[in-house]
Amino acid sequence: MKRILVLALLLSAATAHAEIGYKVQPQPDTKQLAITVTIPTNAAETLVQAPRWMPGFYMLQNYGARLKDFSATGAGDKPVELSVVDDHTWKINSAGAKQVTLRYTAPLEFQNGVGHYSGIAAYIYVVGRTQERCKLTLDTPKDWKVAVGLDGSGPDYNADSYDTLADNPVTLGSYYEETYQTAGKLHVIALRGTGADQIDKKLLRETCETVSKIETEFMDGAPYGKYVWHFSVRSGGAGGSGLEHLSSTEISLGSGFSRRTAGLLAHEFFHLWNVKRIRSQSLGPFDYTQLPKTGALWWLEGTTDYFAITLLGRFGWTSEQDLYADIAGNVRRQRRSEARLTVSPHDSSSRVGEANNGRGNSSGFGLSYYDEGFVVGLCLDLELLAQTNGKRSLDDVELALWKKCRNNQPGFAEDEIRKQLIVAGGDTFGPLYDKLVLTPGELPVEKALAHVGLELTDKGEIRSVAMPTEEQQRLRKRWLAKKR
Repeated sequence: MKRILVLALLLSAATAHAEIGYKVQPQPDTKQLAITVTIPTNAAETLVQAPRWMPGFYMLQNYGARLKDFSATGAGDKPVELSVVDDHTWKINSAGAKQVTLRYTAPLEFQNGVGHYSGIAAYIYVVGRTQERCKLTLDTPKDWKVAVGLDGSGPDYNADSYDTLADNPVTLGSYYEETYQTAGKLHVIALRGTGADQIDKKLLRETCETVSKIETEFMDGAPYGKYVWHFSVRSGGAGGSGLEHLSSTEISLGSGFSRRTAGLLAHEFFHLWNVKRIRSQSLGPFDYTQLPKTGALWWLEGTTDYFAITLLGRFGWTSEQDLYADIAGNVRRQRRSEARLTVSPHDSSSRVGEANNGRGNSSGFGLSYYDEGFVVGLCLDLELLAQTNGKRSLDDVELALWKKCRNNQPGFAEDEIRKQLIVAGGDTFGPLYDKLVLTPGELPVEKALAHVGLELTDKGEIRSVAMPTEEQQRLRKRWLAKKR
């Protein structure tokens, strides 16, 4: 009995550390992906699921409804029973099999010879085994290029877990590609879409490269092996939107891209730290069946925006006046929302899953944690500079959080930002945090700006006061410095 028990434990341990294989074959004619998942197992039943939400989107989705043509085989490639449990779960009869193979199809975005897909929308996972190693094999024509942030050179790529695999979208085919090196790491620009031939590629590359240099210098290095900018470019317009990933981003842009659009790229790139690595403990490893809950989205999204915008100014991409205009615009948006007087930044973050009939929405309570977090970040940054005579700033809080979260540490506790503010600025920052983050009400923008000799006009614009004191000028210079 003892031998049998030991053998069973060894088999269980071997399965727990096995490599789950994903083979993906694009089918351009049908705009589908033929996906084969090879699952080592010693269990009588193997449950697989499709995620119900995508990290970065705090709303539930029914990705399972988009997956079709399921079948499963066991030893000798003989069919085994596969049953539907619910709209995102399937059960495979794996009794007596050392390995089962699951096959299905998933949607592929394909246009003008270029394909793109998101890992979350394409890959199922084995229930209870999302932290096992995964291998991705992309079965594509020899003349196709592939852009993916995973380790590997193709056709095989490696991921240390399903979380890593699924958090790396893929662009493939005849897309436009450029590369550059920053911080000793490869960066890939992959362009697709109807406006890909119209966008200013030289400016786009310059912007990508500048953002990478600024933020890796600020954070003292690059926390990834390589990075991919997945751009979908539409004809016309200048705006855009994006979604961060572990070593890449997906960004939709108008072909009228300009230097002013750099803030979007800087925001998504800064997520390499805030959200993807500097994160609340609830934001990984993930439970893909439930929306995570954290009161820190104001920091992870809104203060990310504050760092992105101000770093562009501090490092000279935007002028001082352009920086003031960007800050003023955010303050105006925040103050247009009456909900700021009844909903705190913490509550707009922690209750996002309740908004929009439970599907989530960053402005679901009439208050965007993006706008709120930006303004809270501004107030805290300037107050830290003022209260410490320019010796400490929000930079110190960000870098302290990075020290606690880097190298795959488990993320920060919900009160860690408050603690680090006190470390940086003293005990008065505990009550200040409680007032600005936990309590609804007007944020003290005017008081914060006054520390650096700036004022908010009746039109909502930011300008220098008529006669700033030497102290105000000194603190402003410190605030606008690359390294504080």
